[in-house]
Amino acid sequence: MANRTYLTMIASEDLSTSQYKILSVSGDNTVALRVAAGAGVLGILDNSPKNGENATVVVAGLTRCMAGGTVAAGSWISVTASGTGLATTSGQYILGKSITGVASGAYFQLLVQHNGYRG
Repeated sequence: MANRTYLTMIASEDLSTSQYKILSVSGDNTVALRVAAGAGVLGILDNSPKNGENATVVVAGLTRCMAGGTVAAGSWISVTASGTGLATTSGQYILGKSITGVASGAYFQLLVQHNGYRG
């Protein structure tokens, strides 16, 4: 994989089955699985921590991401309520751009860029 920027924070819930899903800040130095579709997010979980363990989060660069629906290569990506990536629609936060396309439930390559909200 290409260069990435990581943050290490504390999992505020069990994330042991959430590797490559999208996280948000849930409190002081803590992260949780995103639960509001299209909202601002922190990055992609790169490991599988349990509650209270260190969570490694990719906040910039190329990483894997779980698709929450069919994703076409080159799509701007936002978050679903379950923490998966999906093509962005109007008013949603753009986490980055898909480099590969996949069907729902598969992993795709995501360039994490934090492009702000889509108009």
